[in-house]
Amino acid sequence: MSNMAADRSPWLDDGEAGDLHTRFANWMADLPPNLHTAPLKDLAIPGTHDSFSFYLDKTSDISPGEPPEIKAAVMIMGQAGKDLVYRWSVTQDICFMEQLNDGVRYFDFRVAGRKSDSSLYFVHGLYGNKVETALLEIAQYLNTHPKEVVLLDFNHFYSMVDFHHERLIAILKEMFGPKLCPRMDPGDVTLATLWERGQQVIVFYHNSVADRHINLWTGEAIVAPWANTPEIPALVEFLNTEKRQETKFYVSQGVLTPTAGTILGNLNGSLKDVLATPVMPHILKWLNGRRPGSGAQGVNIVIADFVDLAEFLPAVINLNYKETL
Repeated sequence: MSNMAADRSPWLDDGEAGDLHTRFANWMADLPPNLHTAPLKDLAIPGTHDSFSFYLDKTSDISPGEPPEIKAAVMIMGQAGKDLVYRWSVTQDICFMEQLNDGVRYFDFRVAGRKSDSSLYFVHGLYGNKVETALLEIAQYLNTHPKEVVLLDFNHFYSMVDFHHERLIAILKEMFGPKLCPRMDPGDVTLATLWERGQQVIVFYHNSVADRHINLWTGEAIVAPWANTPEIPALVEFLNTEKRQETKFYVSQGVLTPTAGTILGNLNGSLKDVLATPVMPHILKWLNGRRPGSGAQGVNIVIADFVDLAEFLPAVINLNYKETL
């Protein structure tokens, strides 16, 4: 991204910023004009990890893709086992509408079919909402916020064949229609271009079926390295040493991942208490040394668990107002 001096952030006003929900509902529309023509891949965009997990149902079946030992434990422990899985699978406290109002613009999705019906569900350890029910919140938000753009990353699929993929794609087309941005060079996607075309949704779809649909972006257009560690120092080192690919959308994952040992050592704990809350100050400190765009300190999409903790969302959004972009 070229050197540009952005205006001072309207949300950095010495304690008089107001409620989070009103500050960031239109943050893309409120960006200074010089950022309207910057590639979206060079803006700082906050996102959520396992975005849908607020909707997980602790009474549901264990979802596909979980290790056999998890399924065996639930068979032995019954509902107590599901409660344990739930505490370590939920990564967000707020629904899609709240996430959007708070400034989230990138969503991380895992989808599965179910033997009992033909519907598709968001999953992470357990089953959550039907896909179309949850996506409706996003569609409704976009209808009332015409200059906000969302990136929907469908990156894990379980128990799905071509029929399920075509069903999911049909849901996306029905839900968002002309708002879908067709795939193109990521460097050509700017807010100004999207606004001119009335497009607000970029869908990344990590399955070869995406090749047949021009309004879906393949997984090759986005990179999301994963530290896969429960340790804070290892995560911070990973974030510091991973170099972004400048020609693609890039996700920095500020998340810790529990091991079996983590869970067994904290049977009465949760992902939020044991991992997400302790790591957040370190993520905020790491963000302080970042800027949007390319280069050694450059970031694009930054995700976290429980993004309503501390000031994660303002910290990411306000990177767009750093003097050198």
